[in-house]
Amino acid sequence: MSNKDVVAGFFAAGEADDVAAAIAHFAEDGVWIAAEGPEPGTTYRKPAMSELLTKLITVRKEYEAKGVKIAYGDLVEAGDKVYLEIVISLDGKVLDRSVDVFTVVDGRIAVKDVYRKA
Repeated sequence: MSNKDVVAGFFAAGEADDVAAAIAHFAEDGVWIAAEGPEPGTTYRKPAMSELLTKLITVRKEYEAKGVKIAYGDLVEAGDKVYLEIVISLDGKVLDRSVDVFTVVDGRIAVKDVYRKA
């Protein structure tokens, strides 16, 4: 399985609202650095990721109900890194852009680092 496949599996599980399966793609000592809070962001360790992802799924569903579109670019793999662009828009107007940078080690996500422009 490629590093890109690992990240794709994480997103597929999240899109299916399967929080446990999504979080299972992380290493036991993995971290998710969100683009929120004080610079350089808030770091979540595996025990707190389920709550974070559940919150993000709720937000995604609220967006969908309001007609907000979430567009994912192609996954790009370079060594142990996988990059993904995400664009959130409403009626053609970009509301938010971000790039997720994943570091994959031994078939698990070691780091998910989010860079965001709102």
